[in-house]
Amino acid sequence: MSAEIIDAAVAHHADWPAPGTKIQKMSEIDLPRKSSGTEWWYYNFHLSLVDGRKASAFIAFFRTASLKPPTSPISPPKDGPGCDGQPPVEYELCHTHLLNFAISILPADQTEEPSPSSSMPQSGAAEDAPKGQYFFTSAMDSDNAAFMCSMLEVETRMDPLILQSILEIMREKKIPEPDTLIPGDVLVSEKGVLDLQYGDLASVVCKTNSEGDDVYHIVARAVDGSYGFELDLTPRKPPINHGANGVVQGDLVSPEDGMYYCFVPRCEVSGSVLIDNASIEVDSSNSMGWYDREFGGGIRKWYQASASTTESSWTWASAQLSNGWDLTIYTLWDVDIYSGESVIRDKRAIAIPADGTRIECDEHSLDRVETWTSMLTLNEYGTKWALAVPQLDIQLSLEAPFVKQEFRTMCAGRGYWEGRVTVTGTMEGKSVEGFGFVEIVPPQFVTKFDQYLKRISALTAVEVSKIYPDYLIDAEHAMNVLAFQSPSDPANPEPDTLSPLRFTQDMCLDTLYKHFFAPVRHLTDRGGKSWRSFLTVACIAVFGADPERFRPLLAAAELLHTGSLIIDDIQDQSPMRRGVDSVHTIWGTATAINAGTAAYFAFETAMRSMSRHTRPEQTVRLYELFFETMRAAHAGQALDIAGQQRSDLDDILAGRVHPSILEKRVIAVHRLKTAIVAANLAKMSANIAEASSAQINALSTHLERVGIAFQIIDDVYDIRGWSHVGNTEGLSVKKPVLKRRGDDIRSGKISIPIAKAGSMMPLDEAQWVWETVLSKPGNDDVTTQKVIDKLEAYGIVDECVKEAHKMVDDSWLDLEPHLKDNPFKIYLRTLGWYLVKYNSI
Repeated sequence: MSAEIIDAAVAHHADWPAPGTKIQKMSEIDLPRKSSGTEWWYYNFHLSLVDGRKASAFIAFFRTASLKPPTSPISPPKDGPGCDGQPPVEYELCHTHLLNFAISILPADQTEEPSPSSSMPQSGAAEDAPKGQYFFTSAMDSDNAAFMCSMLEVETRMDPLILQSILEIMREKKIPEPDTLIPGDVLVSEKGVLDLQYGDLASVVCKTNSEGDDVYHIVARAVDGSYGFELDLTPRKPPINHGANGVVQGDLVSPEDGMYYCFVPRCEVSGSVLIDNASIEVDSSNSMGWYDREFGGGIRKWYQASASTTESSWTWASAQLSNGWDLTIYTLWDVDIYSGESVIRDKRAIAIPADGTRIECDEHSLDRVETWTSMLTLNEYGTKWALAVPQLDIQLSLEAPFVKQEFRTMCAGRGYWEGRVTVTGTMEGKSVEGFGFVEIVPPQFVTKFDQYLKRISALTAVEVSKIYPDYLIDAEHAMNVLAFQSPSDPANPEPDTLSPLRFTQDMCLDTLYKHFFAPVRHLTDRGGKSWRSFLTVACIAVFGADPERFRPLLAAAELLHTGSLIIDDIQDQSPMRRGVDSVHTIWGTATAINAGTAAYFAFETAMRSMSRHTRPEQTVRLYELFFETMRAAHAGQALDIAGQQRSDLDDILAGRVHPSILEKRVIAVHRLKTAIVAANLAKMSANIAEASSAQINALSTHLERVGIAFQIIDDVYDIRGWSHVGNTEGLSVKKPVLKRRGDDIRSGKISIPIAKAGSMMPLDEAQWVWETVLSKPGNDDVTTQKVIDKLEAYGIVDECVKEAHKMVDDSWLDLEPHLKDNPFKIYLRTLGWYLVKYNSI
């Protein structure tokens, strides 16, 4: 977008520097601006430490102005004249504050480690190599937390289940970890020199040295005091305006939303860094810094709902080069929160040579070369980029020395990536190198929980393809995929003289693939909800552990489930699964049985790559839980295949037992086939996270109840149908039929609604329902519909829904005290609700 368009769209506030003004020193614009809805002071540093290590750090002090009603932050005010006869609300100006800082540390024996490509497996020796460390703190004052809560109270675009889960925490005046409240008072100087005091955590004060230079003394300390820094930053290039005449586009809800943006691209740095409670001096001769100042934007009211259908996303990069040049690049997008479509709002590149002049470059590109998806936020980030500025003949590669430089905070949705990058390439044909920072805020607003689960589904598909690949390359590849290479046995160090290649060298690999791998991929490629895979991540992270090294669990859970679906469809004679023909209808029953049961062994394949990250007793426990799960599932399958025995029905009809026995029999099957799978996946992950026994028991109990409730709702959907009409932007959209209505009735299966007939309708009518179902009406649509109508007429299906919801809510009350307030607590709560309220597959 041209400078003229920006100037026309953005109002220039009276307390901003006049258009075209050349700022001589940053101290001219350091102080807060009364007109600003949002402003920040941002500093980053590339540091050489005297112990030989390399480090980078950044810190951002945020200040937001808002209009706060003189009411409780729990209930929205009734605004406007004449509302219930009350006078209009008088708002008062409120400033809230947020602090973000982080430190990236490279190991002493490692200069820069290339980031792994997302398309390559992150396993083996490379994964065990030393990686960088990333420490970060996100803290806010209580007014900022209350302001956020007020916005959530009137939010209408976010998934209502996620929203309700967040509000359960924030209405208690708490905030989810890793965000924390700033201990101590926040003080911001309005006059004189810059002086920001963000409680006991951070401060920045501008002083003047003997040479007349501005020196910014910046201090940051973690809440526990274990990491931080104390640094002096002295600008060594003049301030540079970014954007068009110093103005960049804000959200542009109104012309007041523009932002004034000025920066110093190169500064001297001295001081010390605190790492693991040890202070290390900075080698100032090999260190440098950066200072950004930005202010503007409109001032929002508390409880002011946003009607916008877009969210902001951006990539910002800086590069400080060995030839004395500095670069900064940003691209701002507006992303549709419903469709995901994006439009560039603003884009800019500025180059600053050694003499401190400003060169704006219209043509430039910053393209992602490699990516990484965080297991903690499910956000995808670039980790390597190609930067081209044709005007200056610049071709650069920006690469993260390690990928895990994610800053997690609820204030950005789930998080953003901001970290150190190594810069290499050419400028005017000459080699150049340097360091930089990249900040990525991806689109992450969730209007439907399905959107969030799709991120897990995509990650799961990647992990599945490692165990069930797209094709078999050769005999050695088949040997590795089938895990015919036995792990080494410490008790028997003698090598195995028999080559495992003998298993696959004479195989017809095409035949093996078509009859072993393809049937399973037929279903996994359809992409289910992958909520069982999600549990493996959530139940590690909810206890504060990092699930990164346990990505193979995603595939293990999905393949275990897929194998059971293949077998279930044979048993139920279901012609469709996930909107396509079921496996046995394509490959035949024999191949389907073999492929389905073989998928169960994917767990052991996954364990081979994970066991080096667990203690021996943990590994043993994981295997115990897996085999318990398999025994339970097969016991449940045996009962399911047998169906409800005629003797139970006869005893009920004769009055010898209570009709509820039939329902208990069905629940027992649901527990074995579905609920214990969910509960034991949770136990495995909690074991990996080294949760306490009380935590593990509470979590697995809840998820067992969720699993039973999910299966009850699954029975309900069988009665009420597996396709439904959705509404997309006012248009009625027919969704595909995923499974026939009434399949349980047609195949003679006593589900929960059918079992409950004995307790909720006259016994003679219940007898008719049972006898009709046991007769297996098959394709008789009329008879199937009569059974459905009778169940609905007596309110049985509604009662099943009610009981499932209560089951989830009651068990959560027992689990909740055992969990810390963090995002995965929110998502586990949401998942329970989701599975009983919106389950459709």
